[in-house]
Amino acid sequence: MFSLQSIKEWFLSRRPKPLREILAVEFDDARVKVLVLGGLDPAWNQEFLWDDISRVCFKDEGLYSSDSIIIQLHGREGPVVVPSEAKGSSDFFGALTERGYFPEEVWRRAMGETSGAVHCWPPLESKKS
Repeated sequence: MFSLQSIKEWFLSRRPKPLREILAVEFDDARVKVLVLGGLDPAWNQEFLWDDISRVCFKDEGLYSSDSIIIQLHGREGPVVVPSEAKGSSDFFGALTERGYFPEEVWRRAMGETSGAVHCWPPLESKKS
């Protein structure tokens, strides 16, 4: 016979782990590392220099998903994506602001977003005719 505890354990064993338990972002004065802690494709493991950052975007993913910090780098085709719920992402977001990669007025607009918009710095310059 199943006990309430065994049903609870069965249910919890099938629930996905929180992002902070499977992905982390760490940094020092020179570089940033995105690290898989478990349960994700190793392709999520990435490393880059602060000096290589060309643009930072914040993508609102709505109420039921983790928002994304999107880092575009000089010399790299695809961006580095850091979910806002990854371990260390709050400190990383603060460091981006302190280093001038994502100014306060931009992140304040981004944090207030609920409609799925993307906020980037620097903004794309419009083409002049």
